[in-house]
Amino acid sequence: MRGFTEELFEIFKVNVMRLRTVQLSDNDKYLWNEWVSSQPEAHFYHLWEWGNLISATYNYQRFYFVAKCDENIVGVLPLVLIKSRIFGNKLVSLPFCEYGGPLISYSAHTSIANAVVKLFSRVAIELTRKLGVDYLEMRHPSPSLPLSAFGFLPLERYLTFRVDLTHGEAEVWKNIDKKCRNAIRKATKSGVKIMAVDETRMEHYYDLYLNTQKRHGSPPHSAVLFTNIFNAFKEKGLQQLILAVYDGKAIGGVTVFCFNGKMYFWNNVSDRKYARLNSTNLLLWHVIQWGSRNNFKVFDLGRTRPQTNGIYHFKRDFGGKCFPLKDYILATKKVEPADPTQRKYVLLSKMWSRLPSTLAQLIGPSIVSEIGL
Repeated sequence: MRGFTEELFEIFKVNVMRLRTVQLSDNDKYLWNEWVSSQPEAHFYHLWEWGNLISATYNYQRFYFVAKCDENIVGVLPLVLIKSRIFGNKLVSLPFCEYGGPLISYSAHTSIANAVVKLFSRVAIELTRKLGVDYLEMRHPSPSLPLSAFGFLPLERYLTFRVDLTHGEAEVWKNIDKKCRNAIRKATKSGVKIMAVDETRMEHYYDLYLNTQKRHGSPPHSAVLFTNIFNAFKEKGLQQLILAVYDGKAIGGVTVFCFNGKMYFWNNVSDRKYARLNSTNLLLWHVIQWGSRNNFKVFDLGRTRPQTNGIYHFKRDFGGKCFPLKDYILATKKVEPADPTQRKYVLLSKMWSRLPSTLAQLIGPSIVSEIGL
């Protein structure tokens, strides 16, 4: 009986409190980050800096909303507007990563959480109509949020592997596939060294990145984006940007973000001529060791397609548990959300792999900024 009474009281509080949304500006970034950092379900990409740096790089317009019960923040919703005549106009939460969507206070009662989701859904739908976008996309928000009840359709395109670091690096090592462990040993014995990227080595990383993207048939990000990432997080302990070096030459690299006990694999680059040295295996093992020694709980290996290519098997071999990533789409027009398996993207990929590197570097950032994947 007591639980029923408490339930009624919480519903009553939702009705009498002034639940409303407020759009924040750059002057409020510390308020936003303080609240986000207090939430266990928050991801690195919810931080103010992520939306800020991608918007500054590609001239996006963004809308960062908070929900307040009286004067207390009970949720946040970051949205970024991406315009393209070719790929459609959309609101995304959030671009160039696998996580986003509404973030609701972990301590909020179910009735309050549902009221906040309803409020955010109404605000987002009104914004899509006002801006005339084709669809709204939430990148794997918390599975507990009832977005389907407000017209959002689930879309499963990707999955991720998460490596549990809580039992120490020795346990992680034991769970890594034998072939992967041998690859790490070979890289070490061959003399591959790991070093941090600084201002003088950023150019080496980006050169490797351009070659990697061309090999994969993908348009590259602007060098400015990598510089902005480096500058935004270099002094905050929120990133691991490292290179694998062999005989004085950079042959591989990874970008990993760090936040609230979690590490996020965002990007890796490599020189195929040195593939036999297994630099990426060693780089990821270095990140695992660092994370374990610095009390991180999980290493998220980033989105990949299920069982379709070597990337899936490579990540699986690090012994992590597989998790599906469910995005949510709200379409206002008859349009397909961006998906690399669609015919136009496959044709673009084939064409891109044949472009001269200088031309790819020149026009690639414009294309990738309009796709927003």
